[in-house]
Amino acid sequence: MWRNGNRIHFQTSIVETGMPVNTGAYVDLLEVKMGIPRTNPCSGKTDMESDAIFVTIAEKVKENPGEAKKVNAVFLYNITDNGKQASEWTLDLKKGEVYKGKPKSGKADATLTVEDKDMVEIALGKLNPQMAFMRGKLKITGNIMLTQKLKTLMDANKSKL
Repeated sequence: MWRNGNRIHFQTSIVETGMPVNTGAYVDLLEVKMGIPRTNPCSGKTDMESDAIFVTIAEKVKENPGEAKKVNAVFLYNITDNGKQASEWTLDLKKGEVYKGKPKSGKADATLTVEDKDMVEIALGKLNPQMAFMRGKLKITGNIMLTQKLKTLMDANKSKL
């Protein structure tokens, strides 16, 4: 699920098959009180909406590490909030690992910088990654061609978000 203003959008699916059961659902809140961002007691860091995307990708990589290792690259995602660095995620698809933070060894083959809200839109298929790149919403350094291999990984996760 994700929040857009006073509306909480959500989708449910069958765990075993991944078949969507409830799509396009939402709840409108009467009032949203914004306060100091809460931290995850486990990590001590502020949670971003896109964190759920990376957690889902991590689960899918654990379920099928062979598919992820076919990509054979390390990606670093710099997630920003209003243009300021807010979070980092590494997709080490050489080792089949996805985790919060910088690559554990060496450097990333490609680094992607994107706003939190845009990452959510890309993952949900509402924003085309190529269009995001051309509009400057997605910045890529390193081996840009490797990012094409991410499409299959993201498409596999789209139904789970």
